[in-house]
Amino acid sequence: MAEDIKDTVVDTENETVDTPKQEETAEKSFTQEEVNALIEKRLAKQEKSFNKRIQEKLDEAEKLRQMNAEQKAEYEAKKQADYIAELEAKINRSGLEKEASKMLSESGLVVDDKILGFVVKDTAEATQEAVDSFSALVNDLADKKVSEMLKGKTPKKVEQSTSGGITKEQFNRMGYKDRNELLQNDPELYAKLKG
Repeated sequence: MAEDIKDTVVDTENETVDTPKQEETAEKSFTQEEVNALIEKRLAKQEKSFNKRIQEKLDEAEKLRQMNAEQKAEYEAKKQADYIAELEAKINRSGLEKEASKMLSESGLVVDDKILGFVVKDTAEATQEAVDSFSALVNDLADKKVSEMLKGKTPKKVEQSTSGGITKEQFNRMGYKDRNELLQNDPELYAKLKG
């Protein structure tokens, strides 16, 4: 009796081990050496990036150390001017993005940052041209899509005879609504034509 139960359990275990679902969902396991190698590779990459940043800072400090007071002041002024120019460019870009978004929404288009990246240019005039081109393109594509969807054949009008002399051919061309009306008005004729 105990052996029969044991055999049944062993058979069930063998069946579950051989299923393809378990093979597909099995996750890859790593050895300790592989994990260590991955960690070392990642650490080396981070260390290289960190060392590069440190070296840039050291080079700048050495450059400043070798300069006299006038050169230092000139260098700092140039650095400050570059920073101000960068901030002005960001502010200008932000204003152009806001204006482009407003123009596109007036055209009936709701856009995201990705689309604004396409239409916003360096100057207001270039941005205006890009917005106009983009909205014209979108509207043309929408018109083409709508006209394409509206293409099709006009439904044929089903001839309807009130005299009760509907032929089998006319019955076959009838729509559901007309057939339902015929069923309501003349169930005998409907049964005759249907059968």
